[in-house]
Amino acid sequence: MNGIDFTNLASAPNTPDAAKRLELEKSAQDFEGLLLGTLWKSMGDDMKDSFEGDPVGGSFLDMGLQAVGNAMAKSGGIGIGRMLLKKLEKEQSGENDKVHGPK
Repeated sequence: MNGIDFTNLASAPNTPDAAKRLELEKSAQDFEGLLLGTLWKSMGDDMKDSFEGDPVGGSFLDMGLQAVGNAMAKSGGIGIGRMLLKKLEKEQSGENDKVHGPK
């Protein structure tokens, strides 16, 4: 399956660790969506020329491209969200080891 797998957390007990992981997954996915939306927006700047004199059309184009970026991130994106999530989990487990000692 592409993307971040939320199925494990849905059946996980309602623990602080599960809630933290879910929050990290959401943040990573949101970041990737924002990044992809910005990328699409910069590529769509050329299309804005076709909306000369129609600022509303350009705004709708921006919103549509942001929606495409978010949809891509939700369906697995290009892997940035997964890489970010792995890095954040590694850092978080390192912080836990410093506080609680190695497992």
